[in-house]
Amino acid sequence: MVKDFFKKKKGFGLIELIVALGIFSIIMAITAGGFIRFLKTQRQTSSFAFVNNTLSVVLEQMAKEMRTGKNFSTSGASCLSFVNSKNANITYYLENGTVKRGPDCSSGQGITGNKVSVGYLTFIVSNNQSGSNYPPRITILIGANPNNEYASIYSVNLQTTVSSRRLGG
Repeated sequence: MVKDFFKKKKGFGLIELIVALGIFSIIMAITAGGFIRFLKTQRQTSSFAFVNNTLSVVLEQMAKEMRTGKNFSTSGASCLSFVNSKNANITYYLENGTVKRGPDCSSGQGITGNKVSVGYLTFIVSNNQSGSNYPPRITILIGANPNNEYASIYSVNLQTTVSSRRLGG
């Protein structure tokens, strides 16, 4: 019985345990680095999707109102004024990274929100002469980026052209 107690027992030695722990630590460090890169990429993708959706909503709101508008005029490249279908003076303009809508180029309410920083907004009006056989066309160019540290160096640029349903301005 005493003889069985002193028999060599099978198991892991200290060296084997240290090697296994080292290999496990290396694998966990590589996995954690990949997971952190994945989270950063996911945040960037989410930010870009938010900016793209915000700009799409803003462009659709402007286009919907411009389709039935008349008497289009620009005051600088970033300010467009016109009369909407309810005979109200409407102005879209860029101020401090926010697209605003109001009665003129100095007072209005922001329509882009604080998570989006609009870098540029340009309006190009064509066929706006009275008595023209063609409806006015307004080309809108807009560029924005997210207001966060993960994706602020990248920007989303969109362009669309809206044609009014009224002939000759």
